[in-house]
Amino acid sequence: MVGTASSTAVPSLTIGDYGTLDITASSCKSSESSPVFSTSSFQVSQHGSIVVNTDSAVQLGDINVMNGTLTIENNRSNVFMGDGERLNGNGTLNLVNSTFGSQTDGVNIANSMHITLTGDSSVYTGFLATGVSVSFDAKSSEQFFLNGQDTTVDTSFSNVSGKTEFGITANTGETPLSASYVKNSDNSYSLVVQESDNHTLTLSNVSMASGYTPGTLQITQDKSGNYLISDASANKGNSDNHCGHWDHNGHSGRGGHSGWNAHDGSSTHSNHGSGTACGGQSGNWGWGFGGCGGSDLASSIQKIISAMNGAFSSCNGWQPSNCGSSSSSSSSWFGGSSSFGKSGSAWGSSTVSSHAGSHDCFSSTTPSTSHSQPPVYHNTSHWGC
Repeated sequence: MVGTASSTAVPSLTIGDYGTLDITASSCKSSESSPVFSTSSFQVSQHGSIVVNTDSAVQLGDINVMNGTLTIENNRSNVFMGDGERLNGNGTLNLVNSTFGSQTDGVNIANSMHITLTGDSSVYTGFLATGVSVSFDAKSSEQFFLNGQDTTVDTSFSNVSGKTEFGITANTGETPLSASYVKNSDNSYSLVVQESDNHTLTLSNVSMASGYTPGTLQITQDKSGNYLISDASANKGNSDNHCGHWDHNGHSGRGGHSGWNAHDGSSTHSNHGSGTACGGQSGNWGWGFGGCGGSDLASSIQKIISAMNGAFSSCNGWQPSNCGSSSSSSSSWFGGSSSFGKSGSAWGSSTVSSHAGSHDCFSSTTPSTSHSQPPVYHNTSHWGC
């Protein structure tokens, strides 16, 4: 284990079978010219491993044979290699919450090596040097950068999801114009990127994560000018139909601060940036204790009590909710047909349509199939009568 920074470079490093070198040293003054650990070259046997777990600079040299495992954790573009910038062998490179390589210094990874990316990791690869296989973490946002001058890349990419982004580095002289997935006969996909100068870059073996079907791809640029290829539909989250998703802290999926904390569902707080509340009603529609127009908690409670009294005294009972309707004349949850935000006679009528959408709401005749809260049934005996 290397737990203390050292200015002395190791000329040649060999990790034998089942040996492990942990590099954990840190220094606020570290840099590529003054790393906390450096070696001119290394060789790792089949069951050996090097683990870099520091955000400080580490120099790994350039004549490297990796038949074991190189793991880089919690390090953002601060692990450097020598002039060769190449990892050889048939081992595995694991990136965990790390970035390896950079826009100007891509790492050449031999086409016999395996690569895994987890925890929002990125890797910049060199010309036709992208490993034999690459596995992504479907739950994290991973980026895999290629040289734009590549033609056909037969690396096996697996577990690609809507969060996965393929990139083209900006300094390779190619500008991607369009990108699309084409399904192969074995149910894998080819990613075909049309670039400037009639150049085509193809990733011929891409497998998707379970449950993910790729949509329309978009090309954007990051702050460094690199091109990112991503799924345009996946970037929208769960679509505009994701309404009424509450968390007991007063936030709904699209209506912003609506829920139990007496905030309304004003579209100014909308997670989706739309000026229309869910269910077709524009403006400040809320649900739960919030009501329409941002009623305060005390006022909301008074309206609920009034609504309950009205329901019990008039034997109106539980009324059909018609959840998701945009008509202001539809029945409320109980106690009449007026909306809670307008006349205060119910918790929230169909105009309070944040319940609508993919999460549905409580029906007065059948239990909801998409909410975990207890279902509401039609009660013909009418409470309080």
